[in-house]
Amino acid sequence: MGLKLSKMKHKIRIINNLVNHQIFNYIITVVILLQAIVLAFETFPEFKNYISLFEYINVFVLSIFIIEAVLKMIALYPHSYNYFKSGWNILDFIIIVLSLLPLTGGFTTVARLIRLLRVTRLTNRSKEMSVMVMTIIKSLPSMINIFLLLSLLFFIYGIAGYHLFNSIDSEHWGTLPKSLITLFKILTLEGWVEIMAPVTDVNPLNGIFFVSFIIIGTFIVINIFVAVIVKKSEEAYKHIQQEFSHSVTQNEILEELKEIKRLMENLEKRIPKDKEENITY
Repeated sequence: MGLKLSKMKHKIRIINNLVNHQIFNYIITVVILLQAIVLAFETFPEFKNYISLFEYINVFVLSIFIIEAVLKMIALYPHSYNYFKSGWNILDFIIIVLSLLPLTGGFTTVARLIRLLRVTRLTNRSKEMSVMVMTIIKSLPSMINIFLLLSLLFFIYGIAGYHLFNSIDSEHWGTLPKSLITLFKILTLEGWVEIMAPVTDVNPLNGIFFVSFIIIGTFIVINIFVAVIVKKSEEAYKHIQQEFSHSVTQNEILEELKEIKRLMENLEKRIPKDKEENITY
């Protein structure tokens, strides 16, 4: 019984080393890229004759994903449920489940979009890309506050623009929605001089409206947005770096402790037997 348990632990250790090996990650990355290439080729009419081949490749890719998920769960045995403690693993599992849904007929478009989700797995193939995704997620609360601030700025300048320039340039300032769209164009700094020209011809002081909006909107709000992204990216990088180093160290310690415990149990079992043999002798 102990020998079987030892062999099973040895196999689990081999699987754990396999799924955490860099070459294994490279293989999965190549498979994801293969899926991306197939999705791209499916959009070209010249490759319509290769639909059957593409279907075989899609099945192959899905099979690899399933095997990867199963191996990762086995590597965590007897605590396989820890697989679902990682957000990336949950994303991978959801993609697998959605890909296994029998979507045919009118749902073929949905099936293709689900295949497209498989390409999103590239986001966790490297630490740098994981940092970028984590940055976006961690920045969402701050982004919402900046978005609310920017919305308030748009509303104030939209109402002001309607009342100031409605009679001069109704095409751009005739209604609040038109004013908001015009302000968005100004914020992109694309063609804002042409938009400003009709109203500044009437009164040059109207240019203060445009200059103040660009300064507040572009150089302040956008810079705050960039500063938040930079700050959160640093936090995300530190978090992921600590997570990687901590998880590796913890796993190594646990494996070493289990090995020491196993050796001590074997030693304790052998000691009485050795004593009995000496006494008999």
